[in-house]
Amino acid sequence: EFDNAIAYVTAIKKRFAKEPETYKAFLEVLHTYQREQKGIQEVLRRVAELFKDHADLLREFIYFLPDAAIEPAQRLFLQKAAD
Repeated sequence: EFDNAIAYVTAIKKRFAKEPETYKAFLEVLHTYQREQKGIQEVLRRVAELFKDHADLLREFIYFLPDAAIEPAQRLFLQKAAD
C-alpha cells in the first residue's frame, strides 16, 4: 500500500506540474489530517475541490481512505464531478 501511495502522490505532482499550488495544497491537507487538525469530512471536501476536474484522481484517492469514509467520499466526489 505504501508503494501505491507514493505512486499516487507522484502522479499528482506530475499532473499539477504547471499548477504547483494545487500539489502543495494537497500535501497540506494530508499533513493537517495526520496532525489531527482536520477531520476526514474536511479532507474529503478539500480534496474534492482540488481535484474536481480530475475524476481519476478522486477515484484513486478513495483507495486510501478508512472504510467508514469510503461511501461518503464516493457521494461527494460524484457530486463534484457532476457540478
